[in-house]
Amino acid sequence: MFARILTGALLTAAATLALAPTASADPTPDWNTFYDKTANFVAPFDPGAFGDKGDRALVLSPYGTGRVIECKGDGHYVAVYCRQFDDQGREHAITQIISAPFRGVYVYNPF
Repeated sequence: MFARILTGALLTAAATLALAPTASADPTPDWNTFYDKTANFVAPFDPGAFGDKGDRALVLSPYGTGRVIECKGDGHYVAVYCRQFDDQGREHAITQIISAPFRGVYVYNPF
């Protein structure tokens, strides 16, 4: 009797494990790689900059958000660094000048 109960429990456990879905979480991002973060920014004169897009960081750049803004880092283990490219393909830093607890403000460095 005990053997039948144990066998049944083992078969049920094996079937449950075999049919259970596997975890498909995204891999941990590499904080030393640049990612497109343009959607996290808004130019001050864009529609909704102080309305429905008020949760985004302001970027003061001659290109606004019309050009890709790439960032890397997590702000804890790797310092956050953002960049934007000009017409000639040169990299320019997008430097944060205001941070928490206020809305982030980033400025394009022309040099």
